[in-house]
Amino acid sequence: MIKRLLRSSLIISLFWVVSFSSIAASTDVISQSKVKTPNFIIMYIDDLGYADLGPYQNGKLATPSIDKLVNAGQSWTNFYTSASVCSPSRGALLTGNLPVRTGLYGNHLAVLWPGSETGMPAEQETLAEALKQHGYTTGMFGKWHLGDAPAFLPTRHGFDEWLGIPYSNDMDWTVGEITSTNVNADLSVSHKKWEKAGPIYRKQLLAPRVEDWNVPLMRSVVNADQSYTDSIIERPANQALYTQRFTHESVRFINQSVNDDKPFFLFLSHSMVHVPLFRSPQFVGKSALGLYGDVLEEIDWSVGQIMQALEDKQIENNTYLVFTSDNGPWLTFAPDHAGSAGPLRGGKGQTYDGGMRVMTFFKGPGIKPGFVSEMGMDTDLFNTVLKLANIPPKSGAVDSYDLSATLTADAPSPRKFVPFYRNSTLRAFRLGNQKLHFVTNDEFGGPTTVHEPPILIDLVSDIGETTDLAAAQPQDVERLKQRAAEFKASIPIAPAIFDLQKGVQFQ
Repeated sequence: MIKRLLRSSLIISLFWVVSFSSIAASTDVISQSKVKTPNFIIMYIDDLGYADLGPYQNGKLATPSIDKLVNAGQSWTNFYTSASVCSPSRGALLTGNLPVRTGLYGNHLAVLWPGSETGMPAEQETLAEALKQHGYTTGMFGKWHLGDAPAFLPTRHGFDEWLGIPYSNDMDWTVGEITSTNVNADLSVSHKKWEKAGPIYRKQLLAPRVEDWNVPLMRSVVNADQSYTDSIIERPANQALYTQRFTHESVRFINQSVNDDKPFFLFLSHSMVHVPLFRSPQFVGKSALGLYGDVLEEIDWSVGQIMQALEDKQIENNTYLVFTSDNGPWLTFAPDHAGSAGPLRGGKGQTYDGGMRVMTFFKGPGIKPGFVSEMGMDTDLFNTVLKLANIPPKSGAVDSYDLSATLTADAPSPRKFVPFYRNSTLRAFRLGNQKLHFVTNDEFGGPTTVHEPPILIDLVSDIGETTDLAAAQPQDVERLKQRAAEFKASIPIAPAIFDLQKGVQFQ
């Protein structure tokens, strides 16, 4: 009897040991699973100058949070956008494809305007959609600019929620009978409308008042039944509070995602430092660099809030953070209302490096701090993020190179070239350290010059693109021309979606 009781007691003890071991092993597997499912944050700044932050920054600017990011992360000094204006570059980042491949460009209308009839096509898979398929919760806060009609809003393209503005903060204005909605409705007479409205519009940009724009602050969410709730929560929105509102919403989203035990993708798309410039009352007069400096220091505050939220939730070691811009500085409004490309030539609207090379910072698990001179592009973020998330790459993101080995293992970048498109025209082409200019324009919206032979630049010895080496190195000119021609031949040019936003005006 005693033996039977001892045997039963031993069996029960072994049962509980095995059970507890199984539970512990299961918990350990869950814990490992969490570690292997990283979070992703992209902080996207509008019209940021290459020299506004980081190594070329003016010493008068106080940016402790970005300095911390730079010291703890990787700074890429040869990172490019796919366009020198915002709508096409935003589409490229989210789809992993060049604008000419997706149609997210225009030969007549370079960006999307209020009341557009077109926008991001439903068939284009976004990074948010790709991550959502693998259990990620997705949130976007800030500027969209890929279609303001309901069918084109961020929630229709993979984001579970969005709070922000549907287009640039300098849109949605009225000058007499001319509005930002009708100014381009008929391009045969739009120049006359701009001649009348332009001076007033420019004056308002340089002396910004909230009431001069009727930009809506919108909220959109995907409901449990996969329906959508879209609402305008403020119009005109108080632009002085944009940076704070987008940041607070992002922090809330981070906290909620962690509380729900969900990996997340956060796209924080600031509308600043696009003109008109606004900052909250706390930052008025804070910088020694005036209004523009105030705005940048509030962006730095935003970076600090995001990084602090990651620390508070103890997920900073399981979160990748990317800080970049949609294009270069809008030099038309420099120096008081725009930034600087520093050593680079040109800015927004140009295919000189100043218009499309953007200082980009990466931080996250396994990313070694320091400076990287390898090449990368906004399209590359798509498959790079998927690789870091242990998700197979998407073949539909044709122009996306996986940069993860460069980020984490000092491997050479798989990207060896950069195409410089303006609308559907390949205006320049970089291969290695050499760049060939076929077409240039020396100011935003200014006349273009076709170069034959093309201008040859060595970007290592001549970062400012001042010296044409074509005559001295004709073999290199021919080599780059051949490579550019091969690349062009490989790209099917999709019809320009932006040209159809006000109805069919072009054949």
